Amino acid sequence: MSKFAYTFLLLFLAFSVAVRLYINKPESLPRNRDLKFEATVKNEPKIYDTGQVISVANAKIYVGLYPRYRVGDRILVSGKINDSGKMFQAKVEKIGSGGGLSAFLGVFRDKISGNINSLMSVREATLISGAVLGVDSIGQRFHDELVKTGTIHVVVVSGQNLMIVAGIFMALAPYIGRKKSVVLATFAVFAYAFITGFEPPVLRAALMVLVTTLALYFGRETNVLWTMGIAGALIVFVFPQSLFEVSFQLTFAASFGIVTLGKYLEGVFNGFVGHALALDYFLSRDQRLVVSLHRTFDSQNSKIVPSKAVSLRIVGGSTAATPFDMIGISLVQNAAIATSAYLFTAPIIIFYFGRISPIAPIANILVAEAVFPMMILGFATAILSLIFMPLAQVLAYLAFVPAFYFSQVVRIFAALPFAQYSFGQGNWILATGIYLILLSFLWITRAKRY
Repeated sequence: MSKFAYTFLLLFLAFSVAVRLYINKPESLPRNRDLKFEATVKNEPKIYDTGQVISVANAKIYVGLYPRYRVGDRILVSGKINDSGKMFQAKVEKIGSGGGLSAFLGVFRDKISGNINSLMSVREATLISGAVLGVDSIGQRFHDELVKTGTIHVVVVSGQNLMIVAGIFMALAPYIGRKKSVVLATFAVFAYAFITGFEPPVLRAALMVLVTTLALYFGRETNVLWTMGIAGALIVFVFPQSLFEVSFQLTFAASFGIVTLGKYLEGVFNGFVGHALALDYFLSRDQRLVVSLHRTFDSQNSKIVPSKAVSLRIVGGSTAATPFDMIGISLVQNAAIATSAYLFTAPIIIFYFGRISPIAPIANILVAEAVFPMMILGFATAILSLIFMPLAQVLAYLAFVPAFYFSQVVRIFAALPFAQYSFGQGNWILATGIYLILLSFLWITRAKRY
């Protein structure tokens, strides 16, 4: 598709979104007034140590831990919403029960979550339940530690979790072919979204991840950005409220950062790993190794530039990826993804929450290697817990290892005195300034590359 076609389609969608937003204005509940209204629970309530939080329109309703409310339930709410959009000590009465698929999935997730809680300690169980099932039941203290270290996204169904699911099957392309890997990745992402409830935030994240992954896999950076813009406009057109929801803004910003700044940082970090792999203590005593960086030719600038891969070549033999090689490449990719995603979501976090964590990129890099095995082993444990608990217990021991490592990294980093700085909510000047710096940096580095 030509740039003109991309531009026309994007402008048309932007105009359509503007019209739809004007016609369908988001629901809004008045503040500081005694209210009594009926509502339907559209998103799974967040579960904390002593209560639940139900999201209705632009308000959050705080109620007791029991009775539990589920997606689809009709409730009668009485109370007063304060200036921050929160209703405390609300009187909530369930006047109708949710049914159908949403109710079934809610019971299904609660059953598996209960099984996981019986197989391991609370902190590790909530990590796995959040990452695999989207069940938000973490304690307040652990929640605060996750927020301080910028790792809260792992215990909810986020773009990163969905990206891992897609990446598993995309990595099979050399063995089963590109088309089959794309089909499997698409099926896996939507199956994961289905298990976790297929709520609007999950569906939006699934669509954005698939568009980003497929565009990166098949196209160039320029096409990826256009495709992301079109996908974002389509999502907002279908779900107008998305434009005002923090979850969608964070998902879009993280995806944009990964496909732009992430590619640049991967090249920078790759240089450090290349030098590290050249050190003598990485080499075998029995073999004479030559460290070689694969290079590609940039025809526009008539120069040789490093590619993304680093390999060790055994003299007189064939090229083989050593364990150090694989570890280096994995660290490079995780570091680039974690850093770029956090830098582009930081302004949104500052604006809405008024705080920032300078150690978040480092914490995310350190826990990134644990997320994949934690999700895979956690998913296997969840399924087996419905079939044969003794075998599920064995897998739970294995799943506990990456989950325990994750929780300890979070605990250590959250205890640092400089783990978090506050700026005050609504600081749009600082948020805009950071984005201007990031976009200017991308413009300069892109001009140098092209």
